[in-house]
Amino acid sequence: RKFGDLEGNWPLVLSIIPFVWLQALLEEVLDRGFLIHWIERALGSVVWATVCAVGIQAAIFGFRHSHDISERSITVGLIGLAMGIGYVVFGRNLWPPILAHCALNTMSMLDRVG
Repeated sequence: RKFGDLEGNWPLVLSIIPFVWLQALLEEVLDRGFLIHWIERALGSVVWATVCAVGIQAAIFGFRHSHDISERSITVGLIGLAMGIGYVVFGRNLWPPILAHCALNTMSMLDRVG
């Protein structure tokens, strides 16, 4: 299991959450902050480069979470797409996707506690 046995184990959940949030923050810096910018620069700073960059980073994000092309990778890729669009729409502010990512990861963990 990803986080061990979380069912009813609130001390374990509370000890893991700060690391889950740190991981979410670092993923957003990498995937939205760095990758979108890097891909745009590689393709040229035009609108289609931004569209491609958001799509490519979403595909990488989805694949990196399951290492295959599966329902999970597609679902996570769509989440990455929404976060990438949000990042661009909110003026390339990383805080909205960071907060959304932290909330999603927290809800995922709380769902496992039961």
